[in-house]
Amino acid sequence: MSTTTKWLAGTNTVLGLWLIVAPFVLGVTGAGLWNAVVVGSLIALASGYNWYLTTKDEEVNRLVAYSAAVLGLWVIAAPFVFGVGTAAMWNDVIVGAVVASFGGYNGYAGGGQERSQAQPA
Repeated sequence: MSTTTKWLAGTNTVLGLWLIVAPFVLGVTGAGLWNAVVVGSLIALASGYNWYLTTKDEEVNRLVAYSAAVLGLWVIAAPFVFGVGTAAMWNDVIVGAVVASFGGYNGYAGGGQERSQAQPA
């Protein structure tokens, strides 16, 4: 467990919560609203779980971190699928890129100890 993975998981948790609130702030309705609420909830739960693990000095769950990364990629694509407005689109693209990169890093870094033990000396 490192401080970096803890901060990245915590940041993704907050960004997931922002995705839940953002459609109401930015005036998104219909499928775009429900997508943001559902996907934001999943990101907040997944990243929150990994943040919790890091507070217990445990490694992040790689599958959960990679799942958050995939959800972040979906957040990037979703405004184009649902045709949301310009402000909401840029919000989703930026937040999705950050969530995907932070989740991807945590997934990679989460197995650091396993990788170092598996390689022959």
